[in-house]
Amino acid sequence: MKKTIFLFLVTFLVSTMTVEAFVVMNDVVPAFPQQNREKIEAAVIEGTIRFLQAKSYADLLLKEYEKSAKQALDYTAALDYAEKTITELETAKREYETSIAVGSRAGYAAGNIQRFKTFDYGQFESGKELDNHLMTAVKSYFSAGDILGAYQENIDNIDGILTVLQQIREKLKENETPDIELFWNLLQRFTRTALFGNYCTMTAAAVLK
Repeated sequence: MKKTIFLFLVTFLVSTMTVEAFVVMNDVVPAFPQQNREKIEAAVIEGTIRFLQAKSYADLLLKEYEKSAKQALDYTAALDYAEKTITELETAKREYETSIAVGSRAGYAAGNIQRFKTFDYGQFESGKELDNHLMTAVKSYFSAGDILGAYQENIDNIDGILTVLQQIREKLKENETPDIELFWNLLQRFTRTALFGNYCTMTAAAVLK
């Protein structure tokens, strides 16, 4: 029963994580000067591609665990998916770090960053069924004109996913089945990271339209 519930949560939550949900900083790029936007956006897009590839491998890892409800866990396959997920996430992190480095040197475009500071976030949220905790985080960065802070939170979220994956990997290396709580944690962290990106994108699009 416990694993059946887990499968339902995987199917439901992962189905909400579309490409649009995670392309986080493209709509935010106009906060930076024109001459720097192309380089920042390129890094963000590549980071997003790598994140989504990591998510695909993580889904396969979750599937291997789910299959273990009716047959022995394939430790070799599960470990391979865990390793691939980690590799892709580490690459995504480096790309996002590049976007921060370029953005830090560039500074913000004064006119556009002012729009982030003066935007009516309360009106934007009204009537939308948004996670209050995540939206509060987005609002705190944007209303302060701290776009790079939102970039850094994205990296911190990836670090959190990597921490869980490394625990899973160590168990699999020993041919031990990781605790189900680790898989729940992994799923939740991927979902929160994707939704944080989604909220950044939706909000920035409204600010800059």
